[in-house]
Amino acid sequence: MAVIAGSMKDKLTLVIVESPAKSATISKYLGKEFVVASSMGHVRDLPPNILGIDVKNQFRPFYADLPAKKSIILDLKKKAAHCERVLLASDPDREGEAIAFHLQEILKAENDSIFRILLNEITPASVLAAVAKPLPIDMDKVNSQQMRRLLDRLAGYKISPVLQKKIGGPLSAGRVQSIALKLIVEREKEIQGFRTEEYWSVTADLSGSQPPAFKAKLEKHKGKGMAIDTKDQCDQIVSELASQSYVLRHVTKKLKKRKPQPPLITSTLQQEAFRRFKFPVKKTMQIAQELYEGVSLKGSEVTGLITYMRTDSYRIADQAKDQAREWIHNQLGKAYCPAKPNVYTTKKKTQDAHEAIRPTLPFYPPETIKQDLTPAQLKIYQLVWERFFASQMHEAEIQETIFDIHNGDYNFIARGEIIKFDGFFKMIKPDNPETQLPNLVENEILHLLELEAKQNFTKPPARFTEASLVKVLEDKGIGRPSTYAKIIDTLGKREYVHREEQKFVPTALGVTVVEYLGEHFKDIMNYNFTANLEKELDQVAEGSLDWAEGIKTFYQKLEKDLEKAKPHKKVALTLDRNCPRCSGQLIRKYSHRTRGWFIGCSRYPQCNYREKSDSSGVSLPAAEVLDKTCPQCGQALVKRFSPKTRRYFIGCSGFPRCKYIEPEHTDYGNCPQCGKPLANKFSPKTRRYFIGCSGYPDCKFIQKN
Repeated sequence: MAVIAGSMKDKLTLVIVESPAKSATISKYLGKEFVVASSMGHVRDLPPNILGIDVKNQFRPFYADLPAKKSIILDLKKKAAHCERVLLASDPDREGEAIAFHLQEILKAENDSIFRILLNEITPASVLAAVAKPLPIDMDKVNSQQMRRLLDRLAGYKISPVLQKKIGGPLSAGRVQSIALKLIVEREKEIQGFRTEEYWSVTADLSGSQPPAFKAKLEKHKGKGMAIDTKDQCDQIVSELASQSYVLRHVTKKLKKRKPQPPLITSTLQQEAFRRFKFPVKKTMQIAQELYEGVSLKGSEVTGLITYMRTDSYRIADQAKDQAREWIHNQLGKAYCPAKPNVYTTKKKTQDAHEAIRPTLPFYPPETIKQDLTPAQLKIYQLVWERFFASQMHEAEIQETIFDIHNGDYNFIARGEIIKFDGFFKMIKPDNPETQLPNLVENEILHLLELEAKQNFTKPPARFTEASLVKVLEDKGIGRPSTYAKIIDTLGKREYVHREEQKFVPTALGVTVVEYLGEHFKDIMNYNFTANLEKELDQVAEGSLDWAEGIKTFYQKLEKDLEKAKPHKKVALTLDRNCPRCSGQLIRKYSHRTRGWFIGCSRYPQCNYREKSDSSGVSLPAAEVLDKTCPQCGQALVKRFSPKTRRYFIGCSGFPRCKYIEPEHTDYGNCPQCGKPLANKFSPKTRRYFIGCSGYPDCKFIQKN
């Protein structure tokens, strides 16, 4: 910003937000008497190389200015000194409250008139209303965030070194991270231990006096539920069915009402985005952040399109409800608008600081602004918009019809559903199509078109996807949805899990870590213990619990576990094969020199056999020295295998001092669309190589197979 004139400095107000995008949006709403700046997130934190907590003095934390934010802090201090007051507009949650507190601590020497403003949505009206009513910093929220930060630091800095010493490698543990890994490992053990069982089903294709034909499933025998375990049993039943007629004994019709789902909150947004678009949690939160901070709409100024996306409350502001009801009434009709607004509550404790996720401009349907959004932004905005309006619409009315069909002592059941009034389905289409049964009368004799006997097998529980993992963590009350993206990211970086078809599979290393933590840190790995800590964090935010007392209980258990773990021996990561040199047991080890895993002989140093390996003990091909020299430094070239790309390449043996890699010279021919040469390319997204046009992005040809 330009130098502030002395005659104006006493009348200026400094507004500090977290991100430049939000800063650009807000600055357009405020007049010349406001200066808007960004802190770029946190400005202070616990020091990175030491614990930073005085565990003997009420867990007093030691905060340090972040070195990377030195220039930003200096700039904010200068601006604060030249302004009449400072308004802290960091995000409206506990993390944002802590950022505001640290900014106040840094700036109070330059300006003692510092206040807090909350922006649940970034629109001109909400920004001006917040500026008009500044608040003091909520220290209960600050203490709650501080307690969470210190708990995570204690768990990470106390347990991680134990893992590194007893198992080896750059391992880490976390209060929520390790529980998430435990869920994945336990599910995998269920799958591995699952025993498939055979069962049979019988379905009849029937027709009556009126079309259409329909299917009915065999469900009972002599009025009781039945299971068909073998083919012989099934054949016997089919034989008995052939000698009897199919009679429609009872027709039951009842009208059911299906209520709309509540508006989206953080966890359900993450789950729905994955279910519908396969968006990773991290991507969903990034896009939602963009929509919250502001998008430039043609013919209008930059505007935040959704409310704050980190929330677990279903609450909707009265004004927003009124706007939604007005739109529903005018656009869809009176029948779709209930007599009273729909209200949603949750059984669990929520942080009710702000609303559910909803559009800030409800009269801007997605199709009217799609030209201003990226495809990904449009998908998330449409998800939020449709779910919000559906939540305020009339319930759907569904007529359910049940046919009870008798064949001797056997009962077949057919079920059909017809939507009599679509209600909120007008906004969100139902997942299951309608199944319409014909208009038949009781005691009709039905005609058998086909009888299908099918062999089936029970299936193990499914592996976790990002969406299902988020759901179970939320159901167990572990962690916060706003932190799930970072946790999932860490599990991959530590090589505790990999993915198969977007599902989490634990590595051998991940299983070992869970088993070790489960044996030596039972409290930390206990679901109820971890969930109870979340409840205590809520109590601190409400002012009903002292944050230091909450940490004390956790730390006392942690200290005991740490003492018990000390005398135990190092875990040997053994493999199911022996050393080819001396027949000793092969084990996985981590080298701090090369910062990588390898396979070595357990008889070292008597036997120094070793192989390159990944974290799960899979051998990687050794480098092959070639009869060629590096054109840059003259050292020998080697043919290596890259564990990152899973391909061979030719590079300099002097790596990392010399980073020469020989370019590939394979001729793949020319592009059939534009004539330019085809090239072998690597996709960071799919982690695979493919053949594509060298003229990309002008030509997007990709060669199949």
